[in-house]
Order: sequence, then structure tokens, then C-alpha cells
Amino acid sequence: MPLTTDRRNGTVRLGIFIARGFPLAPFSMVLETLRLANETLGNERFQWTIISRDGEDRVSSCGLPARVDHSVDDSPSVDVLLVCTGERSPMIDDPAVLRWLRSAYRDGSKVGAISGGAFVLARAGLLSGRTCAIHWASRLALAEAYPDVAVSGEIFVTDGRMITCAGGISTLDLMLHLVERFEGRATARRVADDLIYPSIRRGSEPARIELHRRTGSTNTVLLNAIEIMERNVEYPVTLARISETVGTSIRHLERLFARSMGIPPSKYYMHLRLREARGLLMQTDIPLSEVALRCGFNNTSHFARRYREVYAILPSDERRAMS
Repeated sequence: MPLTTDRRNGTVRLGIFIARGFPLAPFSMVLETLRLANETLGNERFQWTIISRDGEDRVSSCGLPARVDHSVDDSPSVDVLLVCTGERSPMIDDPAVLRWLRSAYRDGSKVGAISGGAFVLARAGLLSGRTCAIHWASRLALAEAYPDVAVSGEIFVTDGRMITCAGGISTLDLMLHLVERFEGRATARRVADDLIYPSIRRGSEPARIELHRRTGSTNTVLLNAIEIMERNVEYPVTLARISETVGTSIRHLERLFARSMGIPPSKYYMHLRLREARGLLMQTDIPLSEVALRCGFNNTSHFARRYREVYAILPSDERRAMS
């Protein structure tokens, strides 16, 4: 089905909403893809505008600023509206922003999210009963906070007029997909070639790199042990149980982790659980006690001690700093 464009002048209008601490890499991929598409076509087929809550410029997670054109109160209508937020962005629950997103969808815009932007769409009620993509580090947090949303492990998902993307380099795949929908595969391929991107991935590609590529190891025992840890965050299993399941001894498992990961298996497991906890902490308003329980900690004090050891800040202070 062809996407909506401005029939008056043939342009495709895109709006990009950014919050404080937005991720620069996916944001730049959106703009650079559109710029190169225009250059390839020899006209201004794609036009874009940058939007923030109050119309003020925003600073990315790495400290580089972005010029903002409009606030949500005076933003123009667009064909595609993308919400770009990241782990370092504050939780967006401003009623004005959520109303604006719902209004854009009702008016016929294709509404989407990049990286953590899916949380904003979920708070607006736009993902209820739908399937969405999000960065792998936030999958648990989104699924826990919004059980009526089906969280996919794919790089991007199109569900009706809703488009969501896992962020990072997969943003480029999403943008090339949009260029193809508007201008055909030949144009998308030429843009990809300009970016030295040899293969445009389908949305169904997995968002997370395969375990053996992430770890740099092909040892089946080690990979099976890590897979067990990743599947058992809320209810951690003992190293003895893991060793028994993968068919080795605790001592051999410890040697494998020391050689391949540089840390003991118990520490690796703890870091994995704390990473999941950080996603819940920063992207949801779930109480700290509940975050602790969902990541395998029996009490908040134990969770807070471990969190501070790794991130050098108490979880309560980190959440407060993000508000």
C-alpha cells in the first residue's frame, strides 16, 4: 500500500521528535538517509522537521546539540512521525506529548519509534494490542510495563500505520525501507550504496547479535551457560545447577568464563541482571522494590548495594537524575 504524501507538491513530510539525551547515531541515520535520497532524486522529495516538547534545542546522549524547529504545540502535520529517545532520555509521560502523538495518528500520520521511543508510544496507548520492536536492552522493561504489547526481537516492525525500530544501525534499515516504499527499491539501493551499506536487511532480522558473535566464543558449554543465565533473570539459578545442566564442573565453568569473558560466571550473571534492572529503572515507573524482585534480588538494600558497585550510583539517585 503506498504511503501518504502531500498531494499539493509531491513531498513526503517527516517529523522527528527528540528528547533530552536522545541517541545521536540513529537520529543522524534518519537525516542522512533522507538527505541522500533527495540528492539521488535530484529534488527535495523528502522534507523533515525536528520537534521537541517545548521547541527548545536538545542535547544528545554524547553531548552534541541538535537544532529544533518546532514544539509539539506548533508542529506542522506530517506523513511520518518518528519518536527518537534512548536509555539516557528522561521518561516521557507529558500529557501534551501523548495527546499530540494520538492526534497525529488519528489524522492519518504513520507514527513510529526508534530505540526507546516505543515506550512513549506505549504510554500514549498507540501500541496496545500491537507488535513492536525496541532495543534489546529494553525488551524486558517494555514487556513488563506493558503486557498488552507484543515485544518483538526483530530489527523493525510495521504494524498497520505503526512502525518501530530497535535503534542503532537498524535505523538505517528502517529508513531504507521507507525510502523504498516511497520511491522504489532502486533509489533505496543507491542510497545504501552511498552509505557503503552492502545489504539492506529485512525487518524480520534479529535485533540482537547472535550469542557466539557477542561473546567471541564458539565454546558450546560457555554459550549454553550464558543462555541459561539470560533466560533466568527473575529467578536466578545457582552455578551448581548451571554446571550440571551444561555437563561440566563449577571449576571448569569458572575457567571458561575467566578465559573468554575475563570475569567469574557469578559476576557475569550479576552484571546481566543489573543491566536488566537498569532498563526497568530508567524506562518505567515500576517501584524499586518491584524492580529488585523482577531481577532476582530478594530485597531492595541488596539490590542497591550491588547496583552502586557496578554503576557507582544508587538506583534511587539514578532514577531521580533521569526525571
